[in-house]
Amino acid sequence: MRVMFAISIVIFLYETFSMICPLRLPLGGKLAAAALLLAGAFKNSIYQRLGGGMFFAPDLPRWVMIAGSLLYNLLIVALFLLLIKDALWLLWKLCARQPFPAAGASLLVFVLAAALTVYGTWEAIRVPDVAERPVTIRGLPPQFEGLRVALLVDLHVSALNRRPLVQAIVDKTMALKPDLILMPGDFVDGLISQRKADLEPLAQLKAPLGVFGTSGNHEYYSGFDTWMKQLRKFGVTMLENEHRVLVRGEGKLILAGVPDQQGSSMGYAAPDLDKALAGAPQGAPVILMAHRPEAARENAARGVALQLSGHTHGGMMPGLDRLVARFNGGFVKGWYDVGGMKLFNSPGTSLWNGFPLRLMDPTEITLLTFRAAK
Repeated sequence: MRVMFAISIVIFLYETFSMICPLRLPLGGKLAAAALLLAGAFKNSIYQRLGGGMFFAPDLPRWVMIAGSLLYNLLIVALFLLLIKDALWLLWKLCARQPFPAAGASLLVFVLAAALTVYGTWEAIRVPDVAERPVTIRGLPPQFEGLRVALLVDLHVSALNRRPLVQAIVDKTMALKPDLILMPGDFVDGLISQRKADLEPLAQLKAPLGVFGTSGNHEYYSGFDTWMKQLRKFGVTMLENEHRVLVRGEGKLILAGVPDQQGSSMGYAAPDLDKALAGAPQGAPVILMAHRPEAARENAARGVALQLSGHTHGGMMPGLDRLVARFNGGFVKGWYDVGGMKLFNSPGTSLWNGFPLRLMDPTEITLLTFRAAK
């Protein structure tokens, strides 16, 4: 928390001197603009003080969450644009004879950052669209040809993403008439006393082959055991180093799930694919739910045919996505062929309230259609 706050203050100071000071505004206007940036820098501290002591899952009115998100997102978006502006300033100084138009460039950055912040925040909190994605799976039994699988990941139900959003996602998902519904983690941010009612629409999810999930890292931050019990009460079969055999006629698929690695640092089980597949029938394709994508190469070497992950939120914006990929095994969103295994890293169905921004990275309800590899 202190490190994040210190970084935010450094960003605020840089933006004040590089963007606010050159503006041709009266002192009052500059102070007002700087105050907006400073409020964004203090967002997490304000959340922690007023929102029940948990900055990652504050319990505050939704309008407060949206306002805080706009201010913090402005701070981050402006940073990326200012880095570009100052790189151009350096080139200009080295190559041009005329003075650099600092005031105009700073105004352009401020206006563009504000516009992108409003758009990107709206993209992050709106009801996601459906993305239909066919996938070929080696060894797929003919009985599973055309299987429709709804993938919901990174719901992050919170004071920002409340029951109406969850209900809309459930309604859209059920309208797809999926054969199977999978949810690989990060269901919720907040205590069960705060967020149970917001998650209740999940109990409406039904599919012929079942509704399955596994834990993400955020389940461990606010009462892992109570949330696991509650999710099961909602009808979600949680696979924590476990598997189920899905049967259609003579055809079989193995569906496995491993818990997020965050649990191992908090006294819970670590992800263990051997344990998850113990006793599974030989020869059937393995579909694996793993919240994080980074172990994809190891899972491919163990014979997994398809891994479904999330966690990265698709990188959230250009530039930042490359940084996110570096911390997740090189994976950030979309399809990857990993040693013959297909990995789909979802951009997420929603987004954590700590940084709700989407630029060129929309949320989605994913509908996978299984096809046999030719």
